[in-house]
Formats: sequence, structure tokens, C-alpha cells
Amino acid sequence: MSPWNPIQYRRVILIRHGESKANQERTLTGRTDPELTARGRKQAARAARLLGRHGWQFDALYSSPLRRALHTARCISRRVHLPVQKDELLLETNFGTWEGVGKEELARLPHWERYVQDPFHFRFPEGESPQDVRKRIGLFIDSLRSAADWNAVIVVSHYTPIVFFILHILGSEEGKRAPFAIDNASLTVVRISDTSGYIEQLNCTPH
Repeated sequence: MSPWNPIQYRRVILIRHGESKANQERTLTGRTDPELTARGRKQAARAARLLGRHGWQFDALYSSPLRRALHTARCISRRVHLPVQKDELLLETNFGTWEGVGKEELARLPHWERYVQDPFHFRFPEGESPQDVRKRIGLFIDSLRSAADWNAVIVVSHYTPIVFFILHILGSEEGKRAPFAIDNASLTVVRISDTSGYIEQLNCTPH
């Protein structure tokens, strides 16, 4: 028998929530809790159907507790026949006093230029830094790796947590911004082991 043992990779499906009313209005939205738009509900349903077409078997379905993520997760829950497990580690950034501010107004705010230069290390007034999200996602990944009772899970969350999940796997967390897009209702497939990982599909948007 060969002494070589291949690394055992498990599958994590990362899904950003469907379009919310704040996405439609192009306002910065972290902990405020808008509903999905009609388009966002259709996107969530398409993402659920895409998962069904892959034929994968899943062991758990996790979601941010915010409504836009939960609605997306519940569409998927009906397709994969798993309960939604809410986890606050998957919450979006708390944008503090910048919550709900539109794109044009944001560009006129104090500290906007400092944010643009290094968004990953900017602390939002009376809110969080994306580095706080990075730490939460690191804890979530650690919890997945320490659990032995799964081979494939679904994680429904938001832009920033998904970005940092991917960057964590790539070992690229210290940059200033993400070199990729994460669209509404997109699927990203990550394979992880106890010590490493890789990206199988990135930002796949169902049509």
C-alpha cells in the first residue's frame, strides 16, 4: 500500500443574497435590513434551481440572519431539503453613519478619499472595519474545518464576508481591495481541507 495519502477536500458553496431594495437604489447597506426586490426573489429562485441541477448532496445550509440573505437561503432550503442555520459570523459590515447613504453622497463625505485608497483597512464612522468581518469569517472557516460531519455545505451571506472567505482560502487577505466581483445571487465554489483550499468556480451567476 502506498504511504501517500491525498488531501481530502470538502465543498463550500458561497452564495450572495439576491438583489435587495438597497442594491437597486445603490445605497450602502450593511446591518440595515431591506427586503429583496422582485428581481432579487427571481435571482434567489434561479440560484436554488442551479444548485439542484448540479446534483450535489449537501449536509448543512448556513445563512446570515439578515432578511435579504434569509429569503435567499429559504429559497435554497426548499430545493435542497435542509433547514436554514442562522449564524451572525456571516453578517455584512456595520457601516455606521454611512449606512443607507447613496453613491453620489458618499463621494462628498469626509474620509471618502481615504476609504477609496484602502477600503479593506478603513473603519467606518461609528461602525466596523472590513478587518472585523475578516476576523469573523476566519472564525467561521475554523468552525467548518473543525467539524467532521460534513462533505458539502451552502453558505448564504453578503459581499464582504464572501470576499474575505475567498481571500482567506487564497492566502491574500492583506490586500487593499478584491480583484474579483461577487454579484447578487452568484455562486462561488470553494474546496477546503484542514490546512488548505482552492477556488473551483468564482462568481457564477445563474441565468
